[in-house]
Amino acid sequence: VTVDTQITIDVIELVNDNGIPGDNMTNDAHPQFRVTVPGDVNEVSLSIDGGVTWVKATQSATPGVWNYTWPGTVPDGDYTLNVKATDNAGNTVTETLHFTIDTTLSVPVIVLNSADDTGVQGDNMT
Repeated sequence: VTVDTQITIDVIELVNDNGIPGDNMTNDAHPQFRVTVPGDVNEVSLSIDGGVTWVKATQSATPGVWNYTWPGTVPDGDYTLNVKATDNAGNTVTETLHFTIDTTLSVPVIVLNSADDTGVQGDNMT
């Protein structure tokens, strides 16, 4: 007789992480997540509002891999993704992933070193 009393979440991944790999930053206002869990998990739910609202991930063709893409636009900011997984025995576990959405392009400031400003001083031409 085997008694199943534990469950784990192996990996939570921000699929459209497009900054430095693994920095959990995206410039996509529709974040995509992949959750890897044991094969006996029958439900994976996600929340980005502190657990007030939960959405169900979709199981992929690969056992133990669940996916979700946020359908609505998520505003720029720092978020904590709560992931809840439940297995066939009714065990539940919750893990988190911190991620950032930044869709705003920073405008570069270009300054000419005054020592390189040749010709008429202050014309910003070299």
